[in-house]
Amino acid sequence: MAYHYKKATIDDLEILTETRIEVLRSANQLSETVDMSVVKQESYKYYKKALVDNTHVAYLVFDEDEFIGAGGISYFNVMP
Repeated sequence: MAYHYKKATIDDLEILTETRIEVLRSANQLSETVDMSVVKQESYKYYKKALVDNTHVAYLVFDEDEFIGAGGISYFNVMP
């Protein structure tokens, strides 16, 4: 196994969005018949903005060329 970690960029919007939908389905025990189109659209918009303004950092993990996982950190400011 040769794991490769890659910091996600704007070029990775599709894989980030698809992975998020997959995780949400699994975590919430949602079947494939549940319409996630709005969540997918909003997640795509979120990543598109957040990756550019650095309020979210994501990493993709590959085993050779096969995508095997992702993780991320969302940053936000709380008023003192």
